[in-house]
Amino acid sequence: MKILAVGDIVGECGVKKLKEELPKIIEEEKIDFTIVNGENAASGMGITEKLFKEMLAAGADVVTMGNHTWGKKDIFNFIDHPSLIRPINYPKGVVGKGYMIKEKAGKKIAVINAMGRVDINILTENPFILLEETVKKLKQEENVNIIMIDFHAEATAEKIALGYY
Repeated sequence: MKILAVGDIVGECGVKKLKEELPKIIEEEKIDFTIVNGENAASGMGITEKLFKEMLAAGADVVTMGNHTWGKKDIFNFIDHPSLIRPINYPKGVVGKGYMIKEKAGKKIAVINAMGRVDINILTENPFILLEETVKKLKQEENVNIIMIDFHAEATAEKIALGYY
């Protein structure tokens, strides 16, 4: 199975380039599953439903978010879409979901979105603890074949620490 993860799509020009290139890459490289980070798609902060739908039409299987999840109020119209996930470590009760499971090419794939805490200035739960609990749950209860984590963080040290963890 080939999985493609595309980092931050920034601005409408980034979405335009994604629409031009992603279908070709998926076909040429025989990509089975595509994860795209869209939290900066709308003028560099947030995402709109129009841009989200364009990403899906281009070939994204899941769109992940980050610290700019709530940058555009439009997000509340589609936050519960099955192919959109926001950081799992937002406090309980926040709308949306932090992971999704999709079956593709005969595999059950889980994608988890988490956000770091260093230099983010958003009140979040500990991503290390939530990721550990969620991965355990996905392995035991959901019986997934593949688990992908999109960790949206500012500090390189925090990214490295999560990798070791």
